[in-house]
Amino acid sequence: MTLVKICGIKNTEEAVCALSHGAWAIGEVFAPSLRRIEVEEAAAINRSLNSNIIKIGVFVNEKLEEVERIAGLCRLDMVQLHGDEPPEYLDELKIPVIKSFSLTGSPDPEYFRRWRPYIYLFDTFSTSVRGGSGQTFNWEWLEGLPREIRFILAGGLNTGNVRRAIRRLRPLAVDVSSGVEYPRGGKDPLLIEAFIREVKEADTSVSQ
Repeated sequence: MTLVKICGIKNTEEAVCALSHGAWAIGEVFAPSLRRIEVEEAAAINRSLNSNIIKIGVFVNEKLEEVERIAGLCRLDMVQLHGDEPPEYLDELKIPVIKSFSLTGSPDPEYFRRWRPYIYLFDTFSTSVRGGSGQTFNWEWLEGLPREIRFILAGGLNTGNVRRAIRRLRPLAVDVSSGVEYPRGGKDPLLIEAFIREVKEADTSVSQ
């Protein structure tokens, strides 16, 4: 089954909605972003959730000690690194890591193997934001990726294209943020439900 991560969660209602519809994980952004959340707010949300959903903190070029401090306070299960963190940075963290790479072309497996994350995440390159751009990249770039490189697919996914993405690339997980939001921001529960339903239907068609 393709896992679903709902990123940019900012309140308990959004988190509970993701959980109730079967999301694998929520993402809470602690880096500069329109979706940034305060540590105290994230901690309160996560205390209200059970263990049936993974809590992931998103960071960009943050000090290692600060990442570990926030991870402890917010009871994070994983951290997602969206910056220029070197391989040694990941090695020092005592919590599973998702390492994000913003693509401008087909990834070089030997280059990415320098990092040893729990899982890779491939996103759309943008000069203005580190993730959450709402834009897709050329999925052909991932078609030659070795099967042993597990990855999360991000970048412009929504209810209209996620089924096609899963059929084509078979990612371990898909990551959505703007694709399940109202036009002015904030998660739309109907879009979350529809997105996860599309993922499940894609999995069904792939397995047939």
